[in-house]
Amino acid sequence: MPRLCLTFIIASFLNSSLMADLQIPTLTLNPLYSVVQPGEVLQFRCITNQTETPSDFTLYKNNSIIKTQSAVEITLTADASSQGLYNCDYIFRSSRSSRSNFINITVVNLQQPDISFRADKGWFHGLWGSHGLEVIKGYAFSINCFTKPQYPGGSFNLLFNGFTKKQTNFNHSAIFQFPEAEFDHQGNYSCTYEVSVSSRNFTSTATELLVITVKASPVPYIAVGLAAGFLLLLVPVIICFVKMQKRQKLQVNSSKKYKPTVQLPDVTGAGDIYETPQADDETDEEADYENTKDVFQQKDDSGDSDNDYINVDVCDLQI
Repeated sequence: MPRLCLTFIIASFLNSSLMADLQIPTLTLNPLYSVVQPGEVLQFRCITNQTETPSDFTLYKNNSIIKTQSAVEITLTADASSQGLYNCDYIFRSSRSSRSNFINITVVNLQQPDISFRADKGWFHGLWGSHGLEVIKGYAFSINCFTKPQYPGGSFNLLFNGFTKKQTNFNHSAIFQFPEAEFDHQGNYSCTYEVSVSSRNFTSTATELLVITVKASPVPYIAVGLAAGFLLLLVPVIICFVKMQKRQKLQVNSSKKYKPTVQLPDVTGAGDIYETPQADDETDEEADYENTKDVFQQKDDSGDSDNDYINVDVCDLQI
């Protein structure tokens, strides 16, 4: 029994003296920055000055074991759950060293922003199964990029047709104005959000594409259509007007040919006498005919008297 106690005391003394000889490791990170985004590779190194290589290295996050391996370098791929405090230790001759310094890892996981379109007038949704929005040339429109609050500051990038427009974040949104739509503004639009954290710039994934088509103004075509429609309506009106004028002229001519009956006063007591201007005309014509006849008869009588006078003279001469 005394021997067992002595053996235990000696082993404990040797183990404590060995741990005292084990140096505290140093945890390093490659690359040097500790602010990362999902998908980036984290390379930790648990470094010790031991003359002999330790058997195992263990990496901890928030005092929980993440990984244990024999190699000095421990590689991780960052994701949203990678954020936390990291340190390490090692095992040498069945003894575990003290833990290293801490490295604080921050993961910047920017959410995908949203994009929207706005125009007071001069726009409409695509027709006949086409996608996107259609804007009339010359009309104003705007595109709004916005995101949920995550970090203060930052800016929004509007991407279209290979160009980029940047605008400072205001209340987690930015409005890009287009005072007059031009054909160059036609294309696919998307937004990204950019922010600086610990001297590193991070950019979110792009939004879904917003397809905008710029159309020519339909006003000239509408004016031509209205003019053509007005002419089509005016032609039958003109035809009807001409026909009515002809009909009125025919009615006036027919009314001139027809002469109404005139009532004469009763002077004989036999009743009213009705005469028409046509009867008067016939009476006048008969009177003219009688006068002409009398004239010709007078001429004939004068001719006969002359003949008689000549005959008398001749007879007197013979006697």
